[in-house]
Amino acid sequence: MARLSDEQIMKAREIDLLSYLQRYEPNNIRQNKAGEYYLTQHDSLKISNGKWFRHSTQEGGYGALDFLMKVRGVSFVDAVESLTSGYVFTDYQTKPTPKAKSTQQAKPFILPTPNKNNDKAIAYLRGRGIDKDVIHHAISNGLIYESIKHRCIFVGKDENGVAKFACERGITDDLKKDVSGSSKKYGFHLRPREPNKQGGTTLAIFESAIDTLAHSSIHALGRTSWDGYRLSLGGVSSVALEGFLERHPQISHIQLALDNDKAGQEATNRIVKELLGGARYSHIKISVAFPPNGKDWADTVQSIKQNSINKSLNRQEAVF
Repeated sequence: MARLSDEQIMKAREIDLLSYLQRYEPNNIRQNKAGEYYLTQHDSLKISNGKWFRHSTQEGGYGALDFLMKVRGVSFVDAVESLTSGYVFTDYQTKPTPKAKSTQQAKPFILPTPNKNNDKAIAYLRGRGIDKDVIHHAISNGLIYESIKHRCIFVGKDENGVAKFACERGITDDLKKDVSGSSKKYGFHLRPREPNKQGGTTLAIFESAIDTLAHSSIHALGRTSWDGYRLSLGGVSSVALEGFLERHPQISHIQLALDNDKAGQEATNRIVKELLGGARYSHIKISVAFPPNGKDWADTVQSIKQNSINKSLNRQEAVF
């Protein structure tokens, strides 16, 4: 292995990706209306404020060095020498590296083993304010169940009803994780009750499966007329949204309903820019609806139910 000096490494780390591409690969970058830069070759990779992030693989970094290693599969030594000497690889795709996504064997996706019943999962969801009919409807469609480890499992399916994604939520603890081998392109989602009507062209997106169910519960309580698709992003990444829109090109209205906190607000602004900057989304109307009570929609449905209880108690007191 060639020996690199500290000066070489430092120099390589100081080179930002945008400068590198503008100099050596000017035809591989494009700028949207919001002034953000994307790669032509890897169109899910965005460059902003000296950082880059590739949504399709959930990888990111701070400069050209990280990009060459994580995206191009170039070894650390070769990447440093390339950046400090001005030599540009033209056959990087064939360079083997243990970190290269193309050389890794995909992990098999296997749903967690179901428990004999869903009692604890149902009790947990009811405790979060989720409507019982919403819960049973999701269970009957194979979207929710309780595992033998007594965790609540939320399932994302493809257009043929085949499970492609699942996340686990602890019932008695704060565990939150995606099942190994899951594809983020197939997030947990609820179909509209009447998809052949206008609801089949509308989509609301949320950060979590719980918020998705909570918003559906608010609809069941008669507090919203929204009857479109509801999709959980499983965080704030756009991967699930992009995958959903690829499979549902009829969507003409997206409502962003992320959490009402700093992370949710920043993600909302980012996703709006992504949608406005993509020509393939130019036909889509975009609206924003932050939860009116609390940080998220789970807080909001709890607040609505508590207000109903308080009003009921006040009416009872007025009788006496």
